[in-house]
Amino acid sequence: MNWLWRLPLGHDWRQNMLQSPVTAEVEDSITLRVLVLALVIVGIVATDIAAETWSSFWAVPLSILGAIWSYYRRRDRNIPVKFCIAIGMLVALGAFLGRLLGELNDTRLTLAELLIQLQVLHCFDLPRRKDLSYSILIGLILLGVAATLSQTLAFAPILLLFLAIALPTLVVDYRSRLGLEQLNTQNEQILRNSSTQGNSSVFNLKFLIFNFVMIVGLGLVIFALLPRLPGYQLRMFPVSSPIETKGEFTGRNIINPGYVRQGNPNNQANGSSGTSSSQTGQPGKVDNSFYYGFNSQINQNLRGEMTPKIVMRVRSQAAGFWRVLAFDRYTGKGWEVSRNDQVKRLQRSPWSYQIFLDPPISAVQTKEIIQTYTVVSDLPNLIPAMAFPKEIYFPTPMLAVDQEDGLRSPVGLSEGMTYTVISQVPYRDRTLLGKTSNKYPQSIKNYYLQIPPETTAKVRKLTEDILANYNQQRVAQSNKSLDSTYEKALYLAQYLKQNYKVPENPLDLPYLSENEDLVEAFLFKHKGGYPDHFSTVLTVMLRSIGIPARLVAGFAPGEFNPFTGMYIVRNTDAYAMTEVYFPKYGWVAL
Repeated sequence: MNWLWRLPLGHDWRQNMLQSPVTAEVEDSITLRVLVLALVIVGIVATDIAAETWSSFWAVPLSILGAIWSYYRRRDRNIPVKFCIAIGMLVALGAFLGRLLGELNDTRLTLAELLIQLQVLHCFDLPRRKDLSYSILIGLILLGVAATLSQTLAFAPILLLFLAIALPTLVVDYRSRLGLEQLNTQNEQILRNSSTQGNSSVFNLKFLIFNFVMIVGLGLVIFALLPRLPGYQLRMFPVSSPIETKGEFTGRNIINPGYVRQGNPNNQANGSSGTSSSQTGQPGKVDNSFYYGFNSQINQNLRGEMTPKIVMRVRSQAAGFWRVLAFDRYTGKGWEVSRNDQVKRLQRSPWSYQIFLDPPISAVQTKEIIQTYTVVSDLPNLIPAMAFPKEIYFPTPMLAVDQEDGLRSPVGLSEGMTYTVISQVPYRDRTLLGKTSNKYPQSIKNYYLQIPPETTAKVRKLTEDILANYNQQRVAQSNKSLDSTYEKALYLAQYLKQNYKVPENPLDLPYLSENEDLVEAFLFKHKGGYPDHFSTVLTVMLRSIGIPARLVAGFAPGEFNPFTGMYIVRNTDAYAMTEVYFPKYGWVAL
């Protein structure tokens, strides 16, 4: 009772309210409030641009409304508003925890959404300078989250705008702490006169511009000299939200959007189905968006070229060939995967995105390379990855691995999908590869020495003649003898590049006739062909002299953006290479 009796009541209670520290610390500066609001809006917009979300449409208007409300109610207690804000924050926290369960592997965007919601609620109660400082901090955190999510240079102007607003904000905040704003109000006429002379006592434009240039310049220098750590320190990698699959996943089907016409996956563009060997060599035109080689069968009797477009962005510790799939059987006008039905399905645990793979055992030294892929345009259900992957963080509950070490997804890689691959990439030691034997396992010889009988004799004779005339040709500009499989493969690759050509106009290359072989036409008739034809010819020439080889298709590294740290990969970066088998070392791409 004695404690209750001492409670402030009536007129004393009102006087205590007006004299409370909260009321005494009220921030009256409109300039500071407008600048803080601008920082918050920039942070929200930056998050939307980086994550491709739409929070700005509701968060920015509500933030402006809340800032106006806070200014006019800055000297009131606003108990009902604070109560509603507290309830709203609890609701936002509950929604955040619910979303967190589905985004355990990458919580950045979820946390950014929570911060935006809390900031909007917070805007309705900003009486003190300390409350405005909290808003500044939230804007800075949102900008940092946007920086980690951004994959393009669209973030750069937002960053510069944030800095341009932050500098005068810090100046006004510092003046407010020193009580100089009240002095400015008393000397308003003096300020007006000084501003007409271009040098305001509040904002010294020369000083702000000088600091802006210095900070940007120093930041670029630090960014250029900052060492890129060789690896992630935490084993939690970016991956999209879980994707539930319907029906049984066998891993045998390849879904290439370029080969689907009118909803029928067997109707490939321009008469080449990719599922029937009798139609594999028919003349036709390539799809202008999707690479023709990402299928169980490829027809190299197609002509034309693709229209460039970005298909994915890759963050990797090193540039590499983003391998997609390989082919073992040459058909005379293309390639096919002869063991397409023999796939191994791998399932991840229900509480982790991680799937372990079985990389081949190699006697050479290897290096762990981590790659994160973000799909920008729809791709087939074939998963690009650097060679020899050992772990993959993928949003589907299972994957499949074919006999040619290609990874397959239950669904097509749709726009916005993100996944991470950890590869154990071997170093290429020319000396060690040059010492390998030519005794191959029977499992290798059964599939990777196949050539159509009618082609073997002519191609083998030409290949042997090229190798026998090595000292006369001097293509490699070397005095070394071709006494190893590796040197022979390198020399043949150089010979083809220097003695055969790619047509300037893709449509100038004539189609193959019904009984014509691609390799023979390349070597003896046209003296050249498309870039992928070079790889086919090299593969068949190696097979003709008893060296196991296969054709592998994938993407070149793409264009590296030093500001985002991403490799920009386009559909036109897709091409084919030759992989050669070396005992104890496995497959090596040429």
